Amino acid sequence: MDIFFCKISAGTTLLNYIMCFSMKKILLSLLTLSCSLLSFADGQNARISSTPSPAVSNKPLEVTITTGDLGSTVYCYSWVENTGDVSLTPSWGWDDVNTSDFRMSGSGGTYTFKISDIKAFYGLTDDQLANLKKIGFIAKTSFGNQTQDLFIDVVQGRRDAYSGGEGSLNDPFIIKTANDLKMLAATSSDWSAGNYFRMEDDIDASGLTSSIGSASAPFAASFDGNGHAVLNLSLSGNALGMPTGLFAVINGGEVKNLGVVNAMISGSNSVGIIAGELTSGIIECCFSSGSVAGSSICVGGLVGENVSGRILNCYSGADVENSSDYATGGLVGKNRGTIQNTYSAGKVKGYDYVGGLIGANFGTIKNSIALNHEVTAPYDFTARFGGNNNTRNIADGNYSWENIVAGHVNWTNHGDHGILKESKSLANEPEFRTLSHWDFDNVWEWVMKNNVGYPLLRNLSNQECYLSDRYFTLESGIDEITEGRLIINVSPNPTQGLINICGVAGVGSYTLYSVNGQLIAQGNGTGNNTVSIDFSGSPSGLYILMVSDSQGNKEIFKIIKN
Repeated sequence: MDIFFCKISAGTTLLNYIMCFSMKKILLSLLTLSCSLLSFADGQNARISSTPSPAVSNKPLEVTITTGDLGSTVYCYSWVENTGDVSLTPSWGWDDVNTSDFRMSGSGGTYTFKISDIKAFYGLTDDQLANLKKIGFIAKTSFGNQTQDLFIDVVQGRRDAYSGGEGSLNDPFIIKTANDLKMLAATSSDWSAGNYFRMEDDIDASGLTSSIGSASAPFAASFDGNGHAVLNLSLSGNALGMPTGLFAVINGGEVKNLGVVNAMISGSNSVGIIAGELTSGIIECCFSSGSVAGSSICVGGLVGENVSGRILNCYSGADVENSSDYATGGLVGKNRGTIQNTYSAGKVKGYDYVGGLIGANFGTIKNSIALNHEVTAPYDFTARFGGNNNTRNIADGNYSWENIVAGHVNWTNHGDHGILKESKSLANEPEFRTLSHWDFDNVWEWVMKNNVGYPLLRNLSNQECYLSDRYFTLESGIDEITEGRLIINVSPNPTQGLINICGVAGVGSYTLYSVNGQLIAQGNGTGNNTVSIDFSGSPSGLYILMVSDSQGNKEIFKIIKN
C-alpha cells in the first residue's frame, strides 16, 4: 500500500531509513489493532436471553445471543461469574472451546447454546451450585471475532416442594395429593419450560377452584399423569376470552398418560376438560369423561381449541353442550393443529359447526373415529364426524358410526361424515385394528366386558366404556335376529307406514329408527301381545326396529316403507 512506501534516494540517511521503516511497522500495528478492535466492536451491542429466565440451578438451560453476523461457525466460551461472591476459572481455555462440544447453533447474528445440566457442565460442587448467582458467556469465532462479556442471573431451583422431587427430568415434582394439585394451580412460576411433574396417585380434585396455566402465563412444563386420574374436577370460568380446563392454556408444554374422570367444566369460550386452549405442545395418551358446557366459541370434550398443537392417542366420553355459538365437538371444538388416533363417544349438542369428533377443522385429523350416540344442532353445518368439510379441512382415514342419531334434522352433506361404518365392523376387534391403524401392541388395548368389545388406552386407571347401549345393540347387524324360534313377528313388511308387532310372550319395549339414526318412535307394549306403530308421516326408505318381549328376548328387524 502507498501509505507504507518510503522512497530511498542516494541522499537518504540511515536515520531516515530507520524512521521510515519504524513508521511502517507502527502503521501496520495500528491497522491490525484497528481491525481487531473493529471485529470486537461488532459484538459490543450483543444481547443475551435465556430459557428459563432467570436460569434455574437444577434445570436445563438454553441461552440465545443476538449480535452482529459472526458467520455460521460460532463457539460459546462460558464461566461461573458468581458463586458465593467468587468467580470460577473454567477447566477449558480460550481456544479449547473451538470444538463441536461448544459450538452454537444458528447463524446471521442469532446463536443458541444449550446446557442440559449446569452442575455437571461447570463441574460444581453441591455448595457451589447452592450459591450460584451468575454465569458469563461470550460468543466467539476461531478467527478472533467475539462479543463482549454477557451475563445471566441464576436462581436456586425449588427442592422438596409438592410431595417430593426437584422438578427436573430425572427427579420430577411429585403430584400425589389434592394439595399438590392446588399448589401447582397457584404457583405460576412452576409452569415454565424445564419443569417436570409426575402423578403418583389418583387425586380427588373436587376442591380445586382454578386452572393450571393461563392466557398470560401458559403452561409450558411437562406433566405426566403416569396412568393416574384426576377425579371429580369442577371448574367454572365465565369471563369472555378466558379459556377453561384443568390446564387453561398450554403453550409448548406436554400433558400425557392422564385421565380426567367425572369432570364438570363450564365457561365461555375455549372450554375443554383437559385443556381450554392448546396453543402449542402436545397432549398424548389422555382421556376425559363428564360434561362440558360453553356459551361462546370452541367447546370440546377434551380440548376447546387446538391452535397449533398435537393431540395423539386420546379419547373423550364426555357430553358436550354449546347451544349459542360456533365450533362444538365431542373431542375438540376447533382444530388448526394436528389430531391423530383419537375417538369420541359422548353426546354433542351445539349451535353451528358441530361434529361428533370435531366442531370446526382447519388443520389435520387422521385415523380418528366418531362413535357418539347423538349429535344435535339447528343448522346444516352439523355432521357425524366434523361440522365443516372444505379445502382447509385435511382429513385422512377417519370413520363414523353410521347410526349416530341426528338430533336436529336428517343429516346433510355440509359437514364431514367420515367413512360410515356399521357397529358390527367397529365393534369387531380385527376389523377395528385394520381400520384404525392404531398401535394395539403398545398404546391401545381391546377390552371385552359383558360380551362387548371396545378400545381403551393401556396402563391408565379409571377407564370404562362410554359407548351407548344402542351401539352394542346394533353390533351384530340389522340382518341378524335372536337365535332359536321366532318369538316376535312384525307385519306387514314392506309397509305403507303402519306395522303391527306381535309377541308370543307379550311385547316389551320397542324403538324405531331411520337408517341414518334418527329416532322415529319408541314405547313399551306393557306385555300386550300386539302393538301398532304408525309412521306414515315419515319418508319412504329403510328403517330399523328393535323389539324386546316381556321376558327380555330381543330382535332387530329391517322395515321397508314404500
